[in-house]
Amino acid sequence: MAKQKLTLALDPELISFGKNYATGRGTSLSELLETYLAQLRATPELPDGDGASALVRRIRAELAQGQPKAPHEVDQKAVRLEHLNTKFT
Repeated sequence: MAKQKLTLALDPELISFGKNYATGRGTSLSELLETYLAQLRATPELPDGDGASALVRRIRAELAQGQPKAPHEVDQKAVRLEHLNTKFT
């Protein structure tokens, strides 16, 4: 199966952490995220959420209440425009 590109808008410090974490383990950030998502898909979900990480349980709880909120206000349009300006200049 051919791979597709995906653009994510993440906090720059989180991106830096992710890249350093992946590099320290001899992989790329893309491979790290792909592996994590594949593990989530392969892990059978239990109805009460047992077995899920604390982060996954928190995300599920937030999604159950509606759109999750960032810990601070994020201007998604500005983040995307900045990313595109950096990418294509």
